[in-house]
Amino acid sequence: MLKNYIFDLGGVLLDIRMKNAYERFVALGLPPTELEPGGSAYKLMEDYQLGFITSAEFCQQIASKCAASSNTRCAAGPTTPHDIEDAWNSICLSVADRKLQALRKLRKMEGVASVSLLSNTNELHWECCCQNWFNANGNKLEDFFDKIFLSQELHLQKPDPEIFKTAIRELGASPAETIFLDDSPVNTAAAAACGLQTLTVTADVDWVEKLFSQAP
Repeated sequence: MLKNYIFDLGGVLLDIRMKNAYERFVALGLPPTELEPGGSAYKLMEDYQLGFITSAEFCQQIASKCAASSNTRCAAGPTTPHDIEDAWNSICLSVADRKLQALRKLRKMEGVASVSLLSNTNELHWECCCQNWFNANGNKLEDFFDKIFLSQELHLQKPDPEIFKTAIRELGASPAETIFLDDSPVNTAAAAACGLQTLTVTADVDWVEKLFSQAP
């Protein structure tokens, strides 16, 4: 029987469009090659997601890269860290209320020991989610999760097995009694290799319907 539920954030709870930030960064003057694997801006994003640099450092360094580009000769003036923050947070679209209600319902179900979040994320996106959804409209973050595991705080990211082992250890849970939901097959495969049950969430898989249709 499943006793522990661990959810990814982006693509599972949070509706996202990654291209929003990339398109806006390019519009602000960042060369597209900087955003590709191996590019210095791409490396900054990885470091930021792992908590190795602060939000201020991330925004300032990306803004500096935009300003250094020959594409940034515009009447609006040089790119600022605030411009970068706005562009970065444009990735976050919404958290549907039905998903929030499902988390609440799940936590109250008999036999459920914990409902947790495990995400490769960063401070700005996490703050955006809390301000707009998890801690907004009468909601409180603790209404939804027993434990929260964030790459920025753990300095680990999926699909590294250690992040799943850390979550299981801190929850005091049995992997066989735990399910991990993620939109990346690579991440769910890594979790499965650690003994967890998994559900890969795609456009064709409604996790709310899937979980509750199987509930006793």
